This record gives sequence, C-alpha cells and structure tokens, in this order.
Amino acid sequence: MTPQEFEHRLKHLQEEFKDLFDKYAPRIVGAVAVRFFKSRFQIEGWQRAGDWKEVQRRMPAWTRNGKTVKNPYHGAKLTRKILTGDTGDLGRSIEVQKESPGSVTIWTRPIGSNKAYARVHNEGLRAGRGAGFKMPKRQFMGEHPELNKMIIEELERKLKEIAK
Repeated sequence: MTPQEFEHRLKHLQEEFKDLFDKYAPRIVGAVAVRFFKSRFQIEGWQRAGDWKEVQRRMPAWTRNGKTVKNPYHGAKLTRKILTGDTGDLGRSIEVQKESPGSVTIWTRPIGSNKAYARVHNEGLRAGRGAGFKMPKRQFMGEHPELNKMIIEELERKLKEIAK
C-alpha cells in the first residue's frame, strides 16, 4: 500500500467511524436496549430472574385486614407473567422514541390515557388505587451492567466490520 493509498484508507475509515457514531450507534444502542428491557418481562426480574415481588393474582390466598382471602382468580390469570396483565401492553410499549447523532431515547408509549403507568411500575410509586397503595418496584428499564456489556459487544462487532 502506497502512502497515498494509506492516507486515503485512513480518511475513509474516519468517515465510516463518524457515520458509526452519528448514525449507527444510536440505532444499535436503541435496538439492544429495547430487546434487553423487554426481556425483563420474560424473566420477571431486573438484576436476576424472579426478583420482582409476586402479584396477588398468582397466590393461592392472602391476608387483608387480618382475614385470609381465598384467591378469586382462575384460568390464565393464575399463571400469566407478573407485568404482562391481560394484554401485555406495557412490555410491548417499550420502543425507541428518538435517535439523533450520538444519542437515543427509549420510552414506553403511554397506555390508554395513563402516562405514568410504566413509571409507577418501574420505580415503585404511589398508584391511583386507594389512599395508601404504593406499587411495589418492578424495574424493567434503566442502567444495567449486563446491558452496557451487550451494547459494547455489539458496537465492537460493528467496529471490527468497518475496520476490515
């Protein structure tokens, strides 16, 4: 390779790396994050499988005001995953909202007219039911070391592809 060819190759790589970081990286990061966040619904946990607090509809009975209440639910409600509900809308609502050079925003589409629905579940906030009801935190979005590792691996794969 002549010095001119080498210089041309370096300039070409510089353009490709700029494209990677401005155009492709946000798309790659967004796709990996959405897949990861949606996977939390399948494993029913944030740090590890099964670490979300159980829901009453899957318990055989529970105590309310000092009395044991037999579970009135039946059928699919007894086995359905924790945050999938009847429709699975919350998990399906996770998507890339915006991509821009060097940036990506992941969000959950508002479900019905309730914009806070996902946040209440993700952060364990006060829910609109009753005076003292606080939803247990069942995180499915946020910073996670495993997610960071997956993003780095995918970006490295793309970098190797470009450098060939």
